[in-house]
Amino acid sequence: MKILVLRSSFQTDEFVQTEYSALIHRLQTECAAEILIVGDQPMETLHAMSLPIPDAVMIATGGVENLFKNILETQFSAPITLIADGRNNSLAAALEILTYLENNGLEGRIVHGTNDEIIASLMETQSIAPLRGIRIGLFGHPSDWLIASNVDRNYLLEHYGVETLDIDLNRLIEQIKQIPQKEAVKVAQGIVKGAKAVKEPTCADMVEAAKAYLAIKNICQEERLDAMTIRCFDIVKACGTTSCLALALLNDEGIVAGCEGDMQTLMTMVLAKRLCGEEAFMANPSTLTDNNSLLAHCTIPIKMCDAMTIRSHFESGIGVAIQGMLPLTDYTIFKWGGPQLDRYFVAEAQAIEAPYSDHFCRTQIMLNVNLKSYLLQHSIGNHHVIIRGRHAKTLKRFFEAQCGK
Repeated sequence: MKILVLRSSFQTDEFVQTEYSALIHRLQTECAAEILIVGDQPMETLHAMSLPIPDAVMIATGGVENLFKNILETQFSAPITLIADGRNNSLAAALEILTYLENNGLEGRIVHGTNDEIIASLMETQSIAPLRGIRIGLFGHPSDWLIASNVDRNYLLEHYGVETLDIDLNRLIEQIKQIPQKEAVKVAQGIVKGAKAVKEPTCADMVEAAKAYLAIKNICQEERLDAMTIRCFDIVKACGTTSCLALALLNDEGIVAGCEGDMQTLMTMVLAKRLCGEEAFMANPSTLTDNNSLLAHCTIPIKMCDAMTIRSHFESGIGVAIQGMLPLTDYTIFKWGGPQLDRYFVAEAQAIEAPYSDHFCRTQIMLNVNLKSYLLQHSIGNHHVIIRGRHAKTLKRFFEAQCGK
């Protein structure tokens, strides 16, 4: 959570830090907030600071109304949460700002009260804020075998402010045909250069996979998408290539990209990015024992890997897939699911092996966690998400706020 703290030119950063030390400490520890104090400075200075888009704005003193107005257009996104406990004319300034927002057709609210009340209100806000304003593209319908992985799109919009857009696969297929050969060759050469090895795919396979990547990326840019998922096997049939490479590259570039049209897993991946700041490996549970769990899939963000080998797609033997070599480090495996996203699972584990077997999808990871009881009796669908690091505490706080468990 990012919080901008605004003060007038009559006060200093040191004053704010001292005056609000207890509240700032609680924001940092309980809301995992990153705090940035901003004074009443010239616009040139503000622009040079590259201020982050905040989740909330704390009004520390009066006299900051114009400061807020000056940075509103480029730095804030609605709805805007204002924090004002009343000291130092902060509530008066917040009321003026809130009225200004309403006069300009923008949504805002003031969080006011004791430190306990402010923290409680922000915790509730934080549970929804990471997803608000996200725009998702669905390239075709979910794959036929995903009979339990859809999400109520109206609920997504009404409850989380997440917009979904249908993208006709024929539009993508036509875009793939129009990608210039030279552009695709350049992308393909860069991927090959960064790979440890290339096994099954030919140069022609690489170029066609690069065309799919460029076409999907173009549509994502045209539609201003933050995330996308694709009915990928239809592309295999229509174009003789796969979207595995495209999804890997898009995730690396900040567009959350999932396969098979699985909306529940895509929302899990979006959450990983927005809440934990991590790219996500969307994987199939493949082998379970009392001690370990193997997960695998044919695409993975390349940023997650120590190295990669370029392979063909596992099921079809067509196109380009990624065999990523994941580091043996700490991971979090989780899933957020249900038509109204009212179920979740999260666990932490360590990777003990990055194996390879011809019986599973190309990227494989063995985690030292027993998932048998959960997966074999209460699993939330097939795909699960793996991210680097230990993030269970952060995720559970979010899930518990959403699912009431």
